[in-house]
Amino acid sequence: MILKDFYTEKKSAIETEFSSNAPAVQLYSDAIFKTAIETPVVLFKYDNIAWETSSEKNYKADVSFCLYIVLPVDTISSTSYANAFEIAQRVDKAVLTTNNTSTLIDSNSTFKIKEKQYTNEHTYWNINDYFIWEITYKTTLVENTLKKKYILFNNGLNNGELQELGYDLTSGIIEINPNQVQGEIDLNSNS
Repeated sequence: MILKDFYTEKKSAIETEFSSNAPAVQLYSDAIFKTAIETPVVLFKYDNIAWETSSEKNYKADVSFCLYIVLPVDTISSTSYANAFEIAQRVDKAVLTTNNTSTLIDSNSTFKIKEKQYTNEHTYWNINDYFIWEITYKTTLVENTLKKKYILFNNGLNNGELQELGYDLTSGIIEINPNQVQGEIDLNSNS
């Protein structure tokens, strides 16, 4: 699924950005705050996903997602929480760099929308003990599950000759039409 593939791609990019001491990256769950967090953690959460389906059966999603950088409680000092800014910068670089590894996903652009320190002012619970930096992004994903198919007019050429011309006859082509194209085709014309 496109959402799982996108998450996996961004998780891998974040882990690669940190050559050593990479923060753990996982999907957001409040359950993480029920046990002590020993090292920085990056939580990935999808906020809103709006789907559209085109006539070619491509699925397009306008996606907003957040990354939460959670620092351990026991790092309390005057400078320790400032490390969140360095981690955020590296996470940001990893998320905004295009490195599309899935052939089924076309990821247009990913934009950073906002950043803030996450605080829960309404009720106290364990999450309030942690320093959490929140970054919100927006992107558009297009799932190409049904690739476009073409009919190839071979103009009397056999399959071997078509392959020598650079045509891949195993992908994208649903039929080879043996009919000749009438008239002359000027391949050098700009009009």
